[in-house]
Amino acid sequence: MEIIAALDFDDINKAKELVKKVGSNIFYYKVGLELFVSSGPSIIDWLKSENKKVFLDLKFHDIPNTASRAVSAAANYGADIINVHTQGGKQMMQKCVEELQNECSRKNLAKPLLIGVTVLTSLDDNHLIEYSINDFSAAGYVLKLAGFAKECGLDGVVSSAKETKIIKENLGSDFITVTPGIRPAGADITDQKRVVTPKDALHLGSDYIVIGRPITAAKDPAYAAELILKEINE
Repeated sequence: MEIIAALDFDDINKAKELVKKVGSNIFYYKVGLELFVSSGPSIIDWLKSENKKVFLDLKFHDIPNTASRAVSAAANYGADIINVHTQGGKQMMQKCVEELQNECSRKNLAKPLLIGVTVLTSLDDNHLIEYSINDFSAAGYVLKLAGFAKECGLDGVVSSAKETKIIKENLGSDFITVTPGIRPAGADITDQKRVVTPKDALHLGSDYIVIGRPITAAKDPAYAAELILKEINE
């Protein structure tokens, strides 16, 4: 299981400072909307120059042509993982898979993993009730969306670790799960609802876990990362 540290900053210099402080403890970093909008692809260029891997978390969700072109453009940045919203529909996901493969073949690019966002970890069963998706629990709806993602050729999904087990059991152990909403034992869950600890995520079978504030807001980010690694490996 790999840790992805979330660079949830609006300032590229703060992001760089965090990466330098964490050092060799973390290899993967998530660049989300806040940082990408404020700094553009320059942060990806810098991370790659530091020999880091990049999860470009922009959650593309648009008509098939627009979303697929965005995915193709993201591949040119050298991102290692790219995501789209599964609720954009099968046609959108299929088009993204096709265009990504074509772009990487045309330009001899290393093909990034393409994964689908299912249900955000800030949402729970109450959200489904509010939106009249009454036939599913959050876990059931996640599995439904993950099934669509696999059918369309995506490499995996973003979901809570609480859904990892049923995804692996139903869609195969090689179908990747990237799980946010991770909080070390005793940490404040803030705006997250479907959360688990890093140790739990490991036991549930998550392939990647995304951790933000427990590392980025820590007084000593390197030590915070070390404690998380220790918690996982004990």
